[in-house]
Amino acid sequence: MTSQEMDEALSAMARGSSLLLRECESERRRMEELNALSEAAIERRIEDQGSVYEADSVLLSVRSALATSCAKGHRDAAREFVCWWLDAALAAWKSAVQGTPLLYARVSAAAPNTLMTDDDLAVLPKADERTRQLVELGAFLGPGPVSDYDDGLAAMTADLAARSGLLVGQDEAGNIRLLDGADPEARRRRLWGDFWLEHGIPALPEPDELDLLLDRGPGEVAGRLRSAVQAVIQATMAGSRIAEMESHEAPWTPAEVEEYDRLSDQLSLLTNLLADLAQAITDNLPAIRTTAPAAIEATATEPRGPAG
Repeated sequence: MTSQEMDEALSAMARGSSLLLRECESERRRMEELNALSEAAIERRIEDQGSVYEADSVLLSVRSALATSCAKGHRDAAREFVCWWLDAALAAWKSAVQGTPLLYARVSAAAPNTLMTDDDLAVLPKADERTRQLVELGAFLGPGPVSDYDDGLAAMTADLAARSGLLVGQDEAGNIRLLDGADPEARRRRLWGDFWLEHGIPALPEPDELDLLLDRGPGEVAGRLRSAVQAVIQATMAGSRIAEMESHEAPWTPAEVEEYDRLSDQLSLLTNLLADLAQAITDNLPAIRTTAPAAIEATATEPRGPAG
C-alpha cells in the first residue's frame, strides 16, 4: 500500500470506530435507564405485593434484557472494530519506521465479519511450529479401532487448536491436516495470541521494539504515543487485577471493594483508550514518515482494497 492509501484506510477506520463508540454509549445509557426502571418496579412490587406476572412488569423485564444484550453486542463489536484499526495503525507505524512494504492483506487481517481468500491468508502470521506439532500429535493420537485414547487429551488438543486459530482436518488419505482458520476470530488469535485471548486487545510492541519505534520518530510525537500506550497497558493491568480479585473466595475488605470499583472504572475505558492510541498513530504517521526511512510502496500487481 502507498502512504496515501494507508492514511485513507486508517481515516476510514477512525470514522467507523467513532460511530460505533457513539452507538455503544447510546446503548449503554439505554440499558442503564431500563435497568433502573426495572429495579424501581421490583421495589414497588415488594412494597405493594404486586404480581410479577402483570403485563407491564413482564414487558419491562423483556425490554431490560434486550437492552442488556444489545449493549453487550455493541461493546463487543466496537472492541473488535477498534482493535482492527489499532492493529492496522501499528502495522503502518512499523512499516514507516522500518521502511518495509505493507500489504493489503495484512491491513485487512483483523477486519471483523469478513472471510479471507487462501492467497490473503498465506501472507498472514501462522501459529508457531511447536504449537502446530503439538496439535498434530494430539490429533494423531485420537481414537481408533483399538485405542487407550484419553478424553482429556482430546479436550486439550481441541482447546490448543482453537486458541491458536487452527482447524484440524484430514486429507483424502486420512492423514491429519492442519488449516489456518479463515474467520476473524481465528485470525485474531494467530495475530495477537494471549494479548487477545487474555486481555481482548491487539498485540502491543515489546518494550525494546517500542523504544525503537519511538526513537525513530519526531521527538514531539514520542510523548503522545508513549502516553497512549501506557494508558492502554494500565487499563489492561486493571483487568488482570480484577480477574485475580474475583478468583478469591474470601470476603472482601472495604479497601478491596473500593479498589475493585476503581479498577472497574479504569477497565471500562479500555476500548476508548485503544481508540486513542490508534488515533495518535493515525494522526502522526505523516510526521513519522518524514524522519523514518521511506517505506517501500506497494507493487502494481498487488490486489487493491482490503480483502473481504
